[in-house]
Amino acid sequence: MVRSVTTAQERTDKYSPVKQTLSSENVGMIERWVSAIGGGALLAYGIARFDWPGAVFGLFGGGLLYRGVTGHSFAYQGLNINTAQRRRGETVTEIPGKKGFRVQRSLTIQRSPEELYEFWYDIEKAPLYMQNIDTVTKTGERTSHWAAQTASGHTVEWNAELLEDLPGRGIAWHVHGNPTTANAGKIHFEATPDGHGSIVTLTLDYYSPQGPFWSNLSKRFSMIDDHETLETLRCFKEVMEAGEVATVKGQPTGKGRK
Repeated sequence: MVRSVTTAQERTDKYSPVKQTLSSENVGMIERWVSAIGGGALLAYGIARFDWPGAVFGLFGGGLLYRGVTGHSFAYQGLNINTAQRRRGETVTEIPGKKGFRVQRSLTIQRSPEELYEFWYDIEKAPLYMQNIDTVTKTGERTSHWAAQTASGHTVEWNAELLEDLPGRGIAWHVHGNPTTANAGKIHFEATPDGHGSIVTLTLDYYSPQGPFWSNLSKRFSMIDDHETLETLRCFKEVMEAGEVATVKGQPTGKGRK
């Protein structure tokens, strides 16, 4: 099937980050109802207790109630997540057998599939575009050792194995251990119809323990992993097109001396 140039552009726009304001709605309707009902109950419970623990419950409940009434989440804003504008099924789906969830994101990058494949295949360059990854060391033709930093400052390590290698087209891999990233994934490179770039599709699988509790919990975290998948592609795009990832770290604040 031949794709049009418009289709490629639509896919790029569809998965581009959207800047959120303090008043923008970024919480889906179901989440708003749950937040409003749960927040109202916690707020009432906290007021009824009339003690310090009750004050904590009241504050937490008030935050949830605000989230439900206004449809705005400051946490979602910080992570650039918007469940109000994006239907979950577009980028996050359940892995068959309820083993976890799968995230799939796409971006158009102004480089050929061959160039993108060569750079991604050199897995030791992964820290350049994957957040929180400290080092990646090749341990064999199809294996590598990864080290990452957690939010608490601890180092987590795991091994990865190459499962499929299609030169110039795509790569698939599987992880052994408990990574801070996905348990398995694949990336596909496809030339745009005009031949001036590539549509890059990154698919990541996150496994979760069996059971309703873990299933519901993983659904909540899937929004964060969805955002991180997009960030990986965005950083990869910047590295390939500009040679580096844009950052404000170490930059002056613009505030003058007093």
